Amino acid sequence: MKRRLLIILFLILIWGLHASWAQQGKSVIPYRIVGGKMIIEMFVNGKLQNFIFDTGGQTSLSPDLCQELGLKIVTKIQVKDVNNQSISYPVVELECLETSDKGINFKNIPVLQMGHFSFDCFGVVGLIGSDLLANMILEIDSKQQIITITTAEKQTNVSLRKSVPFVEEGVMPIIELQAGLGNGIKVLFDTGSSGFVSLKTSDYERLSTSRAFENVIEGYGEGGLGVAGVAKARVIHRVHFPLVSFAGTRFCHVFAETSDTPYTLLGMKLLDYGKLTIDYSRHRFYFEAYTQENDLGQRFPDFRVRVKDGNLIVSTVWGKMRDILSVGDKVLKINGRQTKKYDFCESITQGIPELKGKRSVNMTIQTEQGEKIVRYKKK
Repeated sequence: MKRRLLIILFLILIWGLHASWAQQGKSVIPYRIVGGKMIIEMFVNGKLQNFIFDTGGQTSLSPDLCQELGLKIVTKIQVKDVNNQSISYPVVELECLETSDKGINFKNIPVLQMGHFSFDCFGVVGLIGSDLLANMILEIDSKQQIITITTAEKQTNVSLRKSVPFVEEGVMPIIELQAGLGNGIKVLFDTGSSGFVSLKTSDYERLSTSRAFENVIEGYGEGGLGVAGVAKARVIHRVHFPLVSFAGTRFCHVFAETSDTPYTLLGMKLLDYGKLTIDYSRHRFYFEAYTQENDLGQRFPDFRVRVKDGNLIVSTVWGKMRDILSVGDKVLKINGRQTKKYDFCESITQGIPELKGKRSVNMTIQTEQGEKIVRYKKK
């Protein structure tokens, strides 16, 4: 299951606030990956703090930090999380947010006051979202694990042939991918999503009569973990796109699973294949691929597990495995050894210890029909 703790901005926000967004400058920010999330450091009113960098989200702070800084609520907004569930958040005004190298200083900015659930597992105080970069040029180099932010007085020197325009108003990096020939898909580039493509259910339905993809298998399981909670279990489709392309780059054998997201998501896995530049002020998305054609073929498990209330449970089942296991079945043993109580946050950020370094294990699982031993193969 794709564990998502990040918010996707679904509405174009209109503030009654004046924000002096940034002085002229450039900043180079290192990042690290924790549990599939990009973690960076920023100065908040002069104190260095950890943040999740999320191009699909809205700049946010934890309620504890808002209280510590004495930030006042100026309004509330309604947004939708990764599972398309609505949730209301207060908006506060932050006096100063500065990059870790002090190259760029954002002043008097509106931020969401988000719940603890969104941050506690990652040791961060908030999210840095695309809204903060409205007048900026962003570059992400995954080989060096650095993010470069510059003010946008001058255009990037990357060739326009390696770019595509934003396809919606606002600051969110929403572009169009081509699936095969003549099948366009609007996607939100979201560094909060660790995969390559997560297919919006309505896009799946729209394209199901075309030749854009092939149905591979049907599953049943929980939705992603969003800030409004875990979505109810539902039918999930896994599909195979023979070809996906944009900005002169081709991706072959792309597998995607359906989800109830506000947009189809183009995730952080894209960064494995090239250097990314987003010119927010000019609404252009650039991708300098390391190779012009990339094969993404991969294998998938017959079922997935996650931690709930300290126990390891089945969260998703695929194909014929649905006749054997059900969502919520409890894992009792791994390779014959009794499972222990697991910490939810550790399972997200560090994984399940017994599964590390192993391609497959035998799991003893308590089902309605009794204990069953099944082979679990990691993708």
